[in-house]
Amino acid sequence: MLKRYAAPERIRWVGPAWEIRRALRQELRRLGRNAKLAELLPRPQSGRSRI
Repeated sequence: MLKRYAAPERIRWVGPAWEIRRALRQELRRLGRNAKLAELLPRPQSGRSRI
């Protein structure tokens, strides 16, 4: 079973290699073929709300 852990500066996927490859292919399809791996990282959220 694939597990995904995300932090502001890194992403970690744990599971069998075939599941990780499949997940990466799905993300590339979703983001477009020219996407970079950095685009998979979660966007940093600020603690303050803007008005």
